[in-house]
Amino acid sequence: MKSIRNMWLKLQRRATYALSMSVSGASCRWVYGEIDRQRSLSFKSILASGGEDLAGLPSQDALIPSAPLEQAIQGALRRLPAGAVRPQFLVFSVPSKHAYLGEISVPKDERESLIRYQIQELMELAAGSSEREAAFDWQLKAELSDGHVSLAVAGIDQRQVDEVRQACQASGLQCLGITLDSVAAMNGYLQMVPAALKQVDIRFLLHGELSRNRVRLGVFSQGVLFNESWEHSEEGFSVVQAISALERLVSTWTRDGVPDETASVRLILGGELMYAKGCELTAKRSQVLSPRLMDIPPRKELQNRWHDDVVPFGALEAMPCE
Repeated sequence: MKSIRNMWLKLQRRATYALSMSVSGASCRWVYGEIDRQRSLSFKSILASGGEDLAGLPSQDALIPSAPLEQAIQGALRRLPAGAVRPQFLVFSVPSKHAYLGEISVPKDERESLIRYQIQELMELAAGSSEREAAFDWQLKAELSDGHVSLAVAGIDQRQVDEVRQACQASGLQCLGITLDSVAAMNGYLQMVPAALKQVDIRFLLHGELSRNRVRLGVFSQGVLFNESWEHSEEGFSVVQAISALERLVSTWTRDGVPDETASVRLILGGELMYAKGCELTAKRSQVLSPRLMDIPPRKELQNRWHDDVVPFGALEAMPCE
């Protein structure tokens, strides 16, 4: 995730508007609204949302070029309500498959320059023969008993960052930040957690993404994504098959990852299959999923496409505010 420290003073001076976009396959979703600058960035109001097709993508696994991104941005700008203030900033979330997630252990008082050096070495190993370095960020994952700390590291291919910035520049927008879709989705859901649930001592948050061809389980602890697992289907999952696949992923993780402390583990469901008839009810009847399931209401302005728009909504919420 790219830092936005150098833009913070600009945000404090006036009402500002942002366009937040996320890519999934050959399409993207976007959310537009006014930024609230209290404590952390968030949408003070959501004034529009929608979707755009991405034409000219080389393949789903390739980097996303600037040209289709620029076309999607221009399409979103044209769809803004009449009289809407043109957004100054753009927030962008990229698919997690375009990123590297890892961790390093360093002394608690390690200098930032040495931390950066170690992460750069880690990114070079992850990149293999690539000549371009990765844009990266890190945050505290855990304090260890030997005086060291474990840092969670996220790196995005610098070429992808360059493509996003080029599209922003061509559209006359400033790039406020880049994050991962998995982190953005979880962050978006968490903004809407009822107050009573926020008081619960949750050790692990699980995000189950139910899609036609993929079921994914992301495991978060203290806001850090530190484990992911998947099941794929070329033929496509039915609702029952997708729920069964998620049950297997959750069971495997609770068996291998932590003791089965149901009270300290909570599950949030998302993905396109959540719109399918009977999906939510099937999940609530699951003996594996139901005890951990959190019922989170959608943001009112996004309730029609909540499980799609939660990603661009959460991408802005994920931006640091310092």
